[in-house]
Amino acid sequence: MQVNTIKVEIRKHHVTPGINVLDLVIDANGEKIVKQTQHKDTDQAYKKFVEDIVKVAKELAYARIEG
Repeated sequence: MQVNTIKVEIRKHHVTPGINVLDLVIDANGEKIVKQTQHKDTDQAYKKFVEDIVKVAKELAYARIEG
């Protein structure tokens, strides 16, 4: 497995209330994604992404180190 960069950042839009800016940078296992998107707080795809990324982060944070 080759992981160069995985970065997920979500922040509030600096001008428009209720809008979130998602910065996604992935360079891993031959996949290269560099994307910035904007989502309302009520956007279902955005809500699911946040739920999924939190779940994955918790799994990794509490996983035992193998080896």
